[in-house]
Amino acid sequence: MHVMVVNNIYPPIMAGGAERIVAYLCEGLARRGHRVTVVSTCGPQMEPYPTEIRNGVEVIRFFPPNLYWSFERSLKGGPRKWLWHARDAWNGAAGNRLRAIMERSRPAILHSHLIDGLSAAVWGRAREAGIPVLHTAHDYHLLCPRAFLLTADWKLCTRPRAHCRLYRGWHQRTTRYVDLFASPSRFLLDMHENNGLRARNRAVIHNGIPLPDDRHLIRDRRSAESRTRFLMLTRLTNEKGVSVVLDAMAHLPKELPIEVAIAGKGPLEERVRAAAAADGRIRYLGFLDGEAKAAALAWAGHLLLPSLWYENAPVTIVEAAAYGLSLIGSDIGGIPEFVEPGQTGFLFPPGDSRTLAALMTRIARDANALPDLAERSETLARRFGVDRMIEAYEGHYEALLAERLPRMAAAQ
Repeated sequence: MHVMVVNNIYPPIMAGGAERIVAYLCEGLARRGHRVTVVSTCGPQMEPYPTEIRNGVEVIRFFPPNLYWSFERSLKGGPRKWLWHARDAWNGAAGNRLRAIMERSRPAILHSHLIDGLSAAVWGRAREAGIPVLHTAHDYHLLCPRAFLLTADWKLCTRPRAHCRLYRGWHQRTTRYVDLFASPSRFLLDMHENNGLRARNRAVIHNGIPLPDDRHLIRDRRSAESRTRFLMLTRLTNEKGVSVVLDAMAHLPKELPIEVAIAGKGPLEERVRAAAAADGRIRYLGFLDGEAKAAALAWAGHLLLPSLWYENAPVTIVEAAAYGLSLIGSDIGGIPEFVEPGQTGFLFPPGDSRTLAALMTRIARDANALPDLAERSETLARRFGVDRMIEAYEGHYEALLAERLPRMAAAQ
């Protein structure tokens, strides 16, 4: 089967977890004998970007004409940003480029992920070509121009302004071109359904990652001290709840030997550095990846996910579970779907630093607070292995192609 995957960026260009999931899927499909073509974007100064083969996957990149490249949008603001969104509502030039690529390569399925920068025109062109469209949502960019459903002062947005409602209405209407709308969490899917999703079919398909081969060895070697070690792996931004963790430290008993390690980069980096300098229980690790990240996961006993926004399905939850960590997370968004309270972790109200401190204290003092953690966390991790994700998508590809044949016959 020839699968064409569309995502606004693709490795080695990276911004977050979505690109990793897309790459895991594409490379896994290629290993199973499928032909995989990725269509992604690049900056205007990078054109013409040569077609390349990465781990068996054909990657084609181009710049969708607009005021700037979507990967650089965090550096832009003001009226230019809204003009960019207006062009991105339906970027006909980007759709035409995709149509030309489809005419040359003739894929069986179009599987889109993050389409900001390319626009829903890619769905329209696939529909015109009679190619089934499966879309996987990784965030809220079809509902919110900032993709977070947060206000400018980082509060949950419950009353979107008029221009935001216009943005949301248009993008949800374009989902009529989608044959199957998928989401890694039920919460994210429900948010789109409640706001007018028009795709014919919907499904929850969990993200999957390659589970580390050494995870059992690391579990067996984990020291008793890890019970008092907490790790936060995240972007250092307001919505990720960095301040909640720092505030919680002030509520912890001074005699309790709790250690908190924070890893990541972002606007709050200096605040984290200052907190680490002032409090010996806090360590700032900077940005971690590869072996350094694995070492941090082996050191800790618990992952902190104190988000203040509607998280979808953070990859770090599965990474932590694979190494036998519990999750101490906010009761918000998709996070509760990945936690068994009292078994694989605990939930607390978003922003409640006192309750977080109380949970950390309980876990550090009581060795039986999570009695079945080792077994339960392994079971959780296995639910989100990369092979399960790939098999789920393969099944949906086949179902979409089976649906397409009667429609083609009826049209003849």
